[in-house]
Amino acid sequence: MLRITCKRPLLKRSKLIIELGKINPKTYLELTKNNKFLNISTVKNISSASDSVSSRNKRNKNGYGSWKNNKVILFTGSSLLLLSSVSIFYPKFNRISLDSISQLSLYSTKSRTNPAEQNKQDNNQDNSMYDKNSITLLNEEEVDRILRSKEQSFWVNRQSGIIRYDVAQLPSNNPIEDNHVEQIITLSDNDSSKKSKSGKISKKSVEKDLTFFGIFDGHSGTFTSKKLSESLVQYVANELANNIKDDNELSLTSENLDTSLVKGFLSLDDDIIYSSFKKLLNNPTKENMINSLPAISGSCALLSVFNSIDQTLKVAVAGDSRALLGSVDPTTGNWTVDSLSIDQTGDNQDEVMRIKGEHPNEPNVIRNGRVLGSLQPSRAFGDYRYKFKSVDNKTLDDLPAHLKVYFRSEPRNFLTPPYVTAKPEITTTNINENTKFMVIGSDGLFELLSNEEIAGLVISWMNESVPGFKNEHNTLLKNGKLPKVKDISKHKESQRPAFRYKQDNRRSKRSTEPEYILKDKNVSTHLIRNALSAGGNPDYVSTLVSIPSPMSRRYRDDLTVTVVFFGDSVPEGIKTSATAETLIANTDATTPADSLKAKL
Repeated sequence: MLRITCKRPLLKRSKLIIELGKINPKTYLELTKNNKFLNISTVKNISSASDSVSSRNKRNKNGYGSWKNNKVILFTGSSLLLLSSVSIFYPKFNRISLDSISQLSLYSTKSRTNPAEQNKQDNNQDNSMYDKNSITLLNEEEVDRILRSKEQSFWVNRQSGIIRYDVAQLPSNNPIEDNHVEQIITLSDNDSSKKSKSGKISKKSVEKDLTFFGIFDGHSGTFTSKKLSESLVQYVANELANNIKDDNELSLTSENLDTSLVKGFLSLDDDIIYSSFKKLLNNPTKENMINSLPAISGSCALLSVFNSIDQTLKVAVAGDSRALLGSVDPTTGNWTVDSLSIDQTGDNQDEVMRIKGEHPNEPNVIRNGRVLGSLQPSRAFGDYRYKFKSVDNKTLDDLPAHLKVYFRSEPRNFLTPPYVTAKPEITTTNINENTKFMVIGSDGLFELLSNEEIAGLVISWMNESVPGFKNEHNTLLKNGKLPKVKDISKHKESQRPAFRYKQDNRRSKRSTEPEYILKDKNVSTHLIRNALSAGGNPDYVSTLVSIPSPMSRRYRDDLTVTVVFFGDSVPEGIKTSATAETLIANTDATTPADSLKAKL
């Protein structure tokens, strides 16, 4: 029996969510409620309840319990439940049990052996168990401040085909392991089609842009993703320079841009892994150890590049970050979303076949959807453990003892490395007047929202925030509901579906459409807020934002989102004539900071 003492009487309309945790598949939990206590008792082998309980479990496939006559029996069909839970929200009270959200399982079901000690602790409001199993809910202003603490927005006044981009981040790790980059490379396009008055061909230099937007989802530390944000675009640019024939002729083609992306990715990863370890093994100094840190941690990478010369968008991906493109049919007003990337994980059968082909006769190369049973992304930067045994016949065992502590042991069945590569898969898409926006994000966003939901949230935001949008597109939106969007992605089967905190199934059947919250001027912040809302519920947002790091890592990942809007020119009213600025900070959607500068 587990007794939870409430500060206030539980109200009739209180929501209840407590994770059941690891229990026997035939175990049922009986929950009863009186004026002061919520009692949870384990009742085994109740066959008479099987039918009704099983049907409730099917109906509540996302794991949310519900009250019926103040009493409910929840059935669990798995020995490890991730989403079966009951939550308690205390109105007008800012401390909340840590079991207030799905997947929280800090309340142990193990009974204490000393009843006197249990009663003593139950009556002590400040006891250690209460502190461990409760958090302080932030108020609305504090939640907004955290959600908006890492947001940026800029108007792009270059007539290049991009008019605005918004960026936002919400850390779960401390420090955040995600990073991002926004950068422009300017090319001189010699336009020889025009003639001077004398009839001679004149070479008029016209600036054309390659605009890069990148998301780098780190793991096991921040070092790799930080290195990518600082260096990846430069490595691609260096490779691109080698593909331009001479200073007088621009030879940028789709093929050599693809080649530059692949070589840039691989060259940087080689420097991160092999160059740094070669220096470290030959000269094991503190400085060389620090320079090797990006090899020890790891990071997925998504780098998009928009070419204003031919209005094409390339997306290069190594890992499981994702890029989406939102478009509208001008004749029907129907919206579509298209994924420009494929999740490269151990769950992607194409990736599984590729890795097994590279490592024949190794049946455990992919185990439980992970590389060597450990790493989920099948492509990544860094992650030395999956890539090499030695450099110049030297191994990590040759390092001094005080440096060895920074390195983990080899994974099991580590026979023929490398098992993980940073080589990207690249897609190319033509951008036209019907293409309205691109969303790129770390996988934490796509754990929470589907492609259609993400596109619908951007469209809903545009409907309220972009002048003239309603009249131009005649978008029909129900109050508080997302518009219908068709996912036309070619490889949907390879994408992991969103699985966290889906809609509360206790809602009536008349209210099955996802709802949303609209209060942010930065569209990326808007996406993050709604990703945490489980279908428009601000209580979820408040609680998930209130959970401190590192505890928050159990319920959500770091979130990094960039939204890019396509178009010919910035909207009227944006001041661009007073200065020659090509980037104008959108102060309404940017975190106020004197030191904040455009990264382009």
